[in-house]
Amino acid sequence: MDDDTREMAIPEPGLRSAVSAYLGFIAALFLTVIIASGSVARSGFIVGLLAVSLPALGAWHYIESSGWMGPEPMCKIVRAVVITVALACSLYGVFLTVWSFTGLGAFLVVVQVPLWYLAISGVAYFRDDPGR
Repeated sequence: MDDDTREMAIPEPGLRSAVSAYLGFIAALFLTVIIASGSVARSGFIVGLLAVSLPALGAWHYIESSGWMGPEPMCKIVRAVVITVALACSLYGVFLTVWSFTGLGAFLVVVQVPLWYLAISGVAYFRDDPGR
């Protein structure tokens, strides 16, 4: 395919830096669970989840940094699969790590995520509302 006919997505610096920070956080959590494996319940399973998510997070970072996305449906499918694997495995690993220490803390994390999302979305809605 010619370079002239292929559209390249312009990477957003905010998303790129967020993926970088999240990749660093998951890598640090991965090493921490390995080091503290004796005191973390189900540490082998958590390490496995985080080990699966690290390459997917790296691929997601590459996609966002390089502008790899194109108009082809296959590009969109690959991006969706990479993001799904990266987030599903890493978030479940974080949840299980917190659950290993306190069930209440894990429950509160699950409850707070949608509440913070609603609060941030509400503020963004009122900020962008042209009627105000």
